[in-house]
Amino acid sequence: MIIKSISETIQTVKKSYFEYRSWRYVTKNMMAHLPKGIKKHQGSIPYINKPGIAFSFDDSFRIEHWYKYGRPIFGYYDVKATFNINGFHHYEDQRPHTQSEIDMLLDLQSNGHEIAHHGFNHKSAYKYSKEKGLKKWIEDEIISLFKWMENQSHSKTNEKFKHPVSFALPYSEYENENISEITPNYFKVVRGHLHKNNFANFNCTGFVPSICIDSVYLSNAKYMNKLMKIAKKTGRNIIFMCHSILPDDVKWDDFGWEKDDSGVEWWRTSPDTIQKVINHARKNDMEFYTTAEIAGVATFIDRNLEKSVRKQLSNPYEKWISIKELSCIKELDLSNNSISNLDGIQYFLNLEKLNLRNNQITDFRLLKKLPKLKEISIDQNPLTRSEKVAVGSVHNLLILLGININLVMLTLNNFETTLL
Repeated sequence: MIIKSISETIQTVKKSYFEYRSWRYVTKNMMAHLPKGIKKHQGSIPYINKPGIAFSFDDSFRIEHWYKYGRPIFGYYDVKATFNINGFHHYEDQRPHTQSEIDMLLDLQSNGHEIAHHGFNHKSAYKYSKEKGLKKWIEDEIISLFKWMENQSHSKTNEKFKHPVSFALPYSEYENENISEITPNYFKVVRGHLHKNNFANFNCTGFVPSICIDSVYLSNAKYMNKLMKIAKKTGRNIIFMCHSILPDDVKWDDFGWEKDDSGVEWWRTSPDTIQKVINHARKNDMEFYTTAEIAGVATFIDRNLEKSVRKQLSNPYEKWISIKELSCIKELDLSNNSISNLDGIQYFLNLEKLNLRNNQITDFRLLKKLPKLKEISIDQNPLTRSEKVAVGSVHNLLILLGININLVMLTLNNFETTLL
């Protein structure tokens, strides 16, 4: 018992020392690559210039960990994360993902999270392209997962995956040729690990760094808080790379998966650590972004909504829809477009007038993300029975949806009222 206690103490001391060394290394690089004499950043516009953080989780065989332990923490379009997926399960004979796993991924997407690309077979971009060539790497790892994602849908809602905006490098291995071949033709950004100042700039294209906060690397929340303070002061973003979300008392052996030389069982972050990071970010008045949002790209679950929005753009055929451009739009007519999902409407930060008449929308919660909305028309949409009963009047609809906005005019089911 005494020997075991001494051994555990030694391991704890080693871990603390390693974390301290990692922290020193990361911050040293940060400060070395930042401009000297930089003034305190004053940006306060989400997606445009307000600094934030993004959680970026790798390897979709961990989907049950993300769903069970992450979903309750993140909430609905609150703390957003990016989940980087593959086309198979790393263990259990490398089987395809089950429909249940696909449903969980799509449920995460429907709560505001990004489902991004991590290579169909999780092959190292550097090694695979060296062995078989860049073209073969793109065919086998990139395009094959695009096709797989396009062929999937939710078993109950029929919701489909959005087209991926970001790519997370397996093992964070790459050469510059890998990046230049796939951005911006296939992705807006490619996420790796540590690089230069380790920050992610707004509206970035190409390679973007991250900082791993798994237990194997830098898992002490106090160090992360210090990193966030630097990001806040300098007007930049941090992407925190993670893998599994698992409480400390959950053992890897419980899953029946083999271990390997990479120490797969240690690539995990506890819900407690995630919550501490969230608390620190809120205390520092930072936003929560997906990787795509840091890259300045707006995405939409409903393809009819995306099609309608593109008609408003200066270039409707632009590959990536700019959040910055959407944030400048003040009036938007989306009536009669068979729209059923409002995901993406949150990027219209200066929207004042919105027409949603005659669509298939049943969930209006995202309207509360529009701080300047003054006039909205939502008649001829199929409100759920509970909403119809609870509404009673237009005024009650605002209360029901939790929308705290000063509407000048709201139209519902041909009933019109003016709110002061």
